[in-house]
Amino acid sequence: MMYLRLEMLILVVLAIACLALCLCIALFWRLIKISRRLDSALGGTSPSSLESQLSQYFTRVQETDSRLTSLADQCEKLAITSSLASQKISIVRFNPFGDTGGDQSFCLAVLDAYNSGYVLTSIHGRQGTRVYVKPVDYGKSKYNLSEEEKTAISQAAKRTPKFKD
Repeated sequence: MMYLRLEMLILVVLAIACLALCLCIALFWRLIKISRRLDSALGGTSPSSLESQLSQYFTRVQETDSRLTSLADQCEKLAITSSLASQKISIVRFNPFGDTGGDQSFCLAVLDAYNSGYVLTSIHGRQGTRVYVKPVDYGKSKYNLSEEEKTAISQAAKRTPKFKD
């Protein structure tokens, strides 16, 4: 009877050992699969590959940051420069004398973003054509302006660029 119990105990221990061995094999197989997935995600089997990738990423972030700073500076310079460029233009044609044919005379207003620039007036008559230029600062001139010149400046000042979203 004692031998029977001992044999049963040995069988139970062997069954538990087989079960533990199967469990170890299954866990080892899962460990290999997880290890492969981790290696492919981190870019290699060496521990330095993660460090190298992080280092490269950090270097790229620094380069991108310096490029963005440079681009922001260039954009600001461009905005300042373009605000002084001629961007608002208007022309008004008129007939200053009733005895000449057509609207051969004109006022041309050329302004920047601050409504500064000039108004060019050409008056055409039978005897010839006269051309006048008057400076404009912030929509006003220190010289007397004709109604046509005021109209040209006003029309030009109202022009604003339309940007697509």
